[in-house]
Amino acid sequence: MKKVILTGLTAAMLSTGAFASEVTAGVDTTTFTSSTPALAAEVNANFAALIDAINDNSQRLDVLEGIVGDGSVAGTYTFIEMAVELAADSGTASSADGYSEISTFSSSGSFTFDIAGTFTGTINENRSSLVDSQNGDCGSPEGCRLAFDPDFGNTGSEPLSGTWVDDGSTVTLTLGPGDTVVLNKAGPNMLVFSDKDTVTDEGEPIYDFTNIVMLIKQ
Repeated sequence: MKKVILTGLTAAMLSTGAFASEVTAGVDTTTFTSSTPALAAEVNANFAALIDAINDNSQRLDVLEGIVGDGSVAGTYTFIEMAVELAADSGTASSADGYSEISTFSSSGSFTFDIAGTFTGTINENRSSLVDSQNGDCGSPEGCRLAFDPDFGNTGSEPLSGTWVDDGSTVTLTLGPGDTVVLNKAGPNMLVFSDKDTVTDEGEPIYDFTNIVMLIKQ
């Protein structure tokens, strides 16, 4: 992300000239000496050179501010989430309870953070999973067989709201009592959350859940 921002800044600067405007004394302006009359035209020319340089630099700053934003968290964001979950159970209590599963999640939506410190938004989720389970009692004379249970293209929508706090490097969302999410600032226009949750305790179903969330300021 840092590389993208720096590349954008460089392109913006080059689009309006490689260097900021400079006024060189004695070259762009007239230098006055003691006991020498100052001509109105020369004084006016000095002021004109300074005004041109100030206006030019102001335009350059406007271009850069348009790219990096004003640094405020408040605004509307596009929401993107990607996640993968791997889960399995050996079925030690009953062979028919054994299974393995892979699920993928992709979500999109929009969030608005207002300057009062509250936010609202909606997540549109698409979930797909494939479960490989044992069907029947493997100890019976008939034996058991593997059952594949594909469950693709499940969609849903969830509205979310709460409050937000900016500490300079992170933004903490509070959705309810004890329910918070900490987003890291990945530039002036992006908030990022990533997480990995793994359980490998013996005798328990095991799983690995990895997800990343990006909020990109519009």
